[in-house]
Amino acid sequence: MDASEQSLALLSHRGSVMCNHPMRSSTMFDRILLLTDLGDQPELTAKPIAALAKTFDPKVILFHAIRGSSDLFYLQGDASQVRKLIDDKAQAEAMPKLQVLVDHLEALGVNTGIVTRVGATFDLAARAVKELDIDLVVIPQEGYADFSDRISGSTTARLIRETTVPVLTINHSFSQRQESWQGFSRILYPTSLAREKGPRLNEAEVFAGELGGDLELVHVIDPIQEQILETPEGEVLLPKDLNYRVRCRMEANLSDLAHSVTTVPCRWRLLEDSKPGSGVMAYADRCGADLIIVPPLDSGDTRTTVLGNVAEHVIKHARVPVLTLKPGSLR
Repeated sequence: MDASEQSLALLSHRGSVMCNHPMRSSTMFDRILLLTDLGDQPELTAKPIAALAKTFDPKVILFHAIRGSSDLFYLQGDASQVRKLIDDKAQAEAMPKLQVLVDHLEALGVNTGIVTRVGATFDLAARAVKELDIDLVVIPQEGYADFSDRISGSTTARLIRETTVPVLTINHSFSQRQESWQGFSRILYPTSLAREKGPRLNEAEVFAGELGGDLELVHVIDPIQEQILETPEGEVLLPKDLNYRVRCRMEANLSDLAHSVTTVPCRWRLLEDSKPGSGVMAYADRCGADLIIVPPLDSGDTRTTVLGNVAEHVIKHARVPVLTLKPGSLR
C-alpha cells in the first residue's frame, strides 16, 4: 500500500437500522433552475436531473446569464441601440449551445425550457429563484477558481448562502463516476452529532424517502495518535483505551441518531481521519454513494470563509452530486 492509499485507509465501524414504511410521493420539486455559463460542463447534470424528473416530473428551467453589454458603462452614439446589438449578438451565440442541452434533457424525458437575461450571474440567478418560484437550484461547477475568488465568494457559494432553496452541485469530478451512476439510491449524510436532532436530518430523511433511497449517517473523528498530551501545565498521560472509549461513545450516539430515522432504511458509519472532508469523500468513493448531503456554508465565520470548511471541500471535490440543505428549505 503506497502513501496515498494509506491516507485513505480509515478505521471504520458501522451499523444499520431498517424500516418497512415507505414514504408518500409528493411534488417536492416542481420547478428546478439549472444554472449554467456554458463553460462548466452542464451536460454532467443530465443524469441526476433525469433521476429527479422520474420522481417529481418538474419543469426544468435552463438559466443562462448573458454578459453582453452589462460590463459597458459608457458607450458613444446611440447607447441603447448599441447595447441592444451587443446583447442580441451574445444571445444569438448562446442559444444554439443552450438548445443542445435542452434537446439532450428532453430526450431523457425532462420537461425543459430556456430563460436568458443580461447581467451578472449571481444577481440574476438569485432574483430568478424568487421570481420563478424555484424549488431547487442545480449548478454544474468546477470549484472555486482561486484563493481570492473563495474570499469574495463564487456564484455557487453565494447562492448556497443567500437563497433559501436546496442547491444541488455537480462538479467536473463527477465525470469519473457518471457512467456507473444510476440514481439516488445510497445517500450519505455527514453528521456532527451534537447538532443533528432537528429539521435538517428530518429533511434529509424526507428527501431520501421521496427518491426511494437509503440514508447513511457518517461521522468522522480525529484519531488519537499520542498517549501524551502537551499542556501549559505539563504533560498529561492519556488512558491507553481512550480511542476505544471515544469510539464506543460515538457509536452509541450514531446508533441513537439512526434509530430516530423511522421512514427510510438508515445505516451509520464511524470513520477515523484527521481530515473530515477527505474522509467523507474517500468513503463515498469506496461504498459507491450516489449523493452527499451537506449543511449550508457558514458565512459568519472568518476562518471558514477564508480557509474553507468541510462542506465547501466536499462541494468542490466530491465525485458524486452534493445537496446543500437548510432547515425549512424543502417545501
